[in-house]
Amino acid sequence: MRFQGQTILVTGASEGIGLAVAQGLAREGAHVVMIARRPDVLDRSVASIREAGGSCEGGVLDVSDHDALAGFIAELGRRPGRLDGLVNNAFTSIQKDIVSTTLEDWRAVFTVNVEAAFVAIQAVLPIMQAQGGGAIVNVASVSGVRARPNSAAYSASKAALIHLGAIAAIEAAPHKIRVNTIIPGATTTPSFQRAVANMPPKDLKALGEGQVPLGRFGDAEDVAKGVLFMLSDEAGFVTGAELRVEGGAFWTR
Repeated sequence: MRFQGQTILVTGASEGIGLAVAQGLAREGAHVVMIARRPDVLDRSVASIREAGGSCEGGVLDVSDHDALAGFIAELGRRPGRLDGLVNNAFTSIQKDIVSTTLEDWRAVFTVNVEAAFVAIQAVLPIMQAQGGGAIVNVASVSGVRARPNSAAYSASKAALIHLGAIAAIEAAPHKIRVNTIIPGATTTPSFQRAVANMPPKDLKALGEGQVPLGRFGDAEDVAKGVLFMLSDEAGFVTGAELRVEGGAFWTR
């Protein structure tokens, strides 16, 4: 029960990594505030956590609406008690080469993957400063540290998110606020499954075995364990760190 009595905000929490993080936090005693843009999916996810005995609430919000995001966090800060953690997990992805990527594509990806995280960090820092500390975790991607084709906007946005986290860690450290980044590789979330829907399962399995030294793609729970560690007191002397959760795939081509 590492998070007993804590309140932690998770963006993009209705499925995939965000949901796995919310479930793990709730199992360990946190009250989880879950943000997502699709009310039907979010409602099911909130209900599943409550049915399992966890404490959570949902907020239907598109993080690309930066004013709404900042207002939501400000309202959390006005509640009694603390806001102990923030997980910037919401993302979007457009897989195109540079020539095909429009400026609108580029801006749409950066609006969610970078600007929303910036807005959330900017909104939460004064709250955490006033209460004497907190923890922030950004969920980036191995694409942000290793170039690959047909991902100009996505990869560049995740690289920017990683660097934003490093700067926030330096600025927040005097206030006992830790900021760390998780860097997943290919992870079998619903969005990943939708992207590979036309690939036969045996081919997908072979791809994971061939590309990942540990012999498989990751799953959402693998990544969530890293996020929970970085939020917990076990990582109390860890800030500005980048934890890759990708089975060793960074080292292979």
